[in-house]
Amino acid sequence: MVRLRDQQGATLILIIGVVAALAILAAAMVTLTANVQHNTATHRTQSKAFNVAEAGLDAGQAALWVNWPDQEDKDAGTLPNVDPGTFRGQFVTAEFPDPTTGELIEVEFWDDNGDTVNPGIAEGNAKHDYDANLNDRMWIISRGATGTRAAKVQALVTKVTFDMLIKEGVALYTDGVLTTRGTGDAPVVGLDWPAVAASIYTDEDSPVAPNGWDGNGQADFEGGILLNRDAGTGMNDVFPDDTLTFLIDAAEGAGKYYDTQADIPSDAWSTEPRIIVVDHGGIDTKDVPDTDVDAGGNPTVWSEDNPGILIVLEGDLKSIGQTKAIYGIVYLIGGALLEGNAQIHGMCVAKEDVTLKGTRSVGYNYSILANLNRPRVLSVKLVPNTWREIRP
Repeated sequence: MVRLRDQQGATLILIIGVVAALAILAAAMVTLTANVQHNTATHRTQSKAFNVAEAGLDAGQAALWVNWPDQEDKDAGTLPNVDPGTFRGQFVTAEFPDPTTGELIEVEFWDDNGDTVNPGIAEGNAKHDYDANLNDRMWIISRGATGTRAAKVQALVTKVTFDMLIKEGVALYTDGVLTTRGTGDAPVVGLDWPAVAASIYTDEDSPVAPNGWDGNGQADFEGGILLNRDAGTGMNDVFPDDTLTFLIDAAEGAGKYYDTQADIPSDAWSTEPRIIVVDHGGIDTKDVPDTDVDAGGNPTVWSEDNPGILIVLEGDLKSIGQTKAIYGIVYLIGGALLEGNAQIHGMCVAKEDVTLKGTRSVGYNYSILANLNRPRVLSVKLVPNTWREIRP
């Protein structure tokens, strides 16, 4: 077949056109792939920032659970916070690099002032960073950032409380025998002002001592102290098992549950919440650091205005040959031995025998019981339909 002269080169032109088209498609594919990879990386970084912000919201709830803030916390400078450094340690830097500006996490707390849409603005356009209106609701605003991306979420939360139900008006309770060895006219069990009456419960059926009390004839009890009032009252009636379980859980959640006394860091006694739980081995108060100074200028463990709760699940409390005052509630599955000037101001509950020697070993303190017996935060939960993502 003879090819016509005007058709010569047409195939070459067609090939050149196809090659050009393929080149354009290849370039477009490279660009598209690069864009997809960039967008995917950006999306992954944005997702990480969002996850950090969500984690900050959870951390904010945990902080409010430990310390739901009021005006006293504001005045004392003990408002809850989420420490960026501690929070940073929970995220691998290679996967969650530091942001180009700011911290990995920033968490703020604001009062709601009755507003379920936005963090409340009080009169004078001032935001309160504590529960100023005392309605048990607060906003948490959490901003998370990693690399070049950031995300911010907010939610209104409310606290769920637990009623402690510790029996008031009880200076000392023991399922065993109470032995008192007072000296002179100083009562071993007394009353801190303004209390005017309190009870002591012992094993009234003990074969060792009548009514579960072995005294030495001295002024063992101050006037107003009654022995075995409401006979038949058990340990659970004075200090409910539900309350004990709640306090143990609270201590575990706050990192205040320890195997032995030797495991307790010194600052644990002075930091919030003032709850210490020791699993076994007992407590010797000579190894407990002083945290406050009482009205008489004496170093103490805790104070009347800021008392604590000490729980020993296995073992005794001993305070021998020293001046040591504990302000709060002491709960012992074991027993107690206090000598000399050792004191408990508040209340002592013990499963086993209690021996008190010296002067004013236990002083019932109504103010401390009222302080520690108030409803506690059981949990902090989101108010429905208040969570939202906002501009970072």
